[in-house]
Amino acid sequence: MTKRSSGNLRAKFSLAYFRFKHRLAWAMFPVRVRGVRVVPSILWGSARRLWRQVFRRRETVEEQNNWNLYLDVTWFGVLSGITSTFVSVFAIRLGASNTLVGLLVSLPALINIFWLIPSARIIERQRRRLPIIVLAGFLQRVGYLLVALMPFVLRTHRPEALVALVALITFPAAMASVAFTSLIAEVVPIGKRAQVVSTRNVLVSIISTVTMLISGKLLDLLPFPLNYQLLFGAGFAASLVSLYYVSRIQIADASVAESRPRHKTPLALSLRRSLKQIANQRDFVRFSASAFVFQWGLYLPSALYAIYRVKNLGASDTWIGLLSMAMSAVTVVAYFYWGRVISRKGNRRVLLISSLGVVLYPVLTGLSPRVELLLLPSIIAGIFGAGFNLSFFNTLLEVCPQERRPSYVALNTTVINVAAFLAPLLGASLANRLDIRVVFFIAGAVRLLGAGFFYLLLIVRRR
Repeated sequence: MTKRSSGNLRAKFSLAYFRFKHRLAWAMFPVRVRGVRVVPSILWGSARRLWRQVFRRRETVEEQNNWNLYLDVTWFGVLSGITSTFVSVFAIRLGASNTLVGLLVSLPALINIFWLIPSARIIERQRRRLPIIVLAGFLQRVGYLLVALMPFVLRTHRPEALVALVALITFPAAMASVAFTSLIAEVVPIGKRAQVVSTRNVLVSIISTVTMLISGKLLDLLPFPLNYQLLFGAGFAASLVSLYYVSRIQIADASVAESRPRHKTPLALSLRRSLKQIANQRDFVRFSASAFVFQWGLYLPSALYAIYRVKNLGASDTWIGLLSMAMSAVTVVAYFYWGRVISRKGNRRVLLISSLGVVLYPVLTGLSPRVELLLLPSIIAGIFGAGFNLSFFNTLLEVCPQERRPSYVALNTTVINVAAFLAPLLGASLANRLDIRVVFFIAGAVRLLGAGFFYLLLIVRRR
């Protein structure tokens, strides 16, 4: 081949490559434009729907009840944003050890294991349940006022007192949660329940996000511990406004089931029958076993994030609030996205994809040598955490037998609370013996194992 013909061949090849690249760029341009436009359009459309839902004209008792439910969660979002982010940080700044921080996270789960069912029975015996909700909610909120006042009263053992107060708050909080769930089921028609609940979730996420950002900045501007005392005091005051709107909800007296005499069954025989019934629900057993493994990885480092940010990376309260705000803000947007994906792909496939994404959070946290780099895992956690929460709950409802769904949901919740109690204690114990980053990597490996079990659920469903 002559040089001339070789040069012509290269020129033709270059021209063909240029044309291909040029056409590919123009073909991809609309995709990129649509990708840029889709997020603002989703946000704008969702914001308009949210505005119409919350601020619509109220002409019926049902609409007035919905209005009270929205204002309740809006004001409670202030306390929620404060407690979800800064209780553990407050304990660390008071001098709490890793074990105490682990107890701060795990003790409420232990109390829920034994207290949820008795509290539900207490509520079921009451004909007028709204006064119980108001009383339990008030006691829960007073607990955080005591947290604010505690440094004035105690000079020593402050971390231990904080852990004890948070544990005591769990008792009225659990009762209020069970009663309030029943209240929503009674005052909101089943056809509008999903819309009202999702609107409440969005409202509390937005208010919590703003509260986190403002709180972190204020904590850095004021001296310790006065800054935390004022913060929890403000959360208590806002939550009282929330309780006022709860008390305005109009609800009819509930019917109380009459107790009928029954033949006593031996405990061993009753337990054997219950276990046999559960074992026959193979889909539920597989899901609960997979969830139990995944929840161990989820809760193992839960007490260590605040420790790592404060002690290892020296994060300020402003940065801690910013990280929580970033995760919460992304979660609000991601909820709208994952809702559409679930309608197309199904719950189990989204559960697998989102659980794999959740694996990244502890791993990337352990790989972050500076607090600024924690923004990336926070954003990733917000994206995939929203998908996991939605798909996990929907899949749980799928695998529970319809006729006994409340009992099976309670059983699954109890299993998760076992992991929520033991895993943080184990994580804190491992952090005392190993590098805290190693515990984050172990948590990621356990989550990956749980995601593998979720994959088996998808395979079984296809068969």
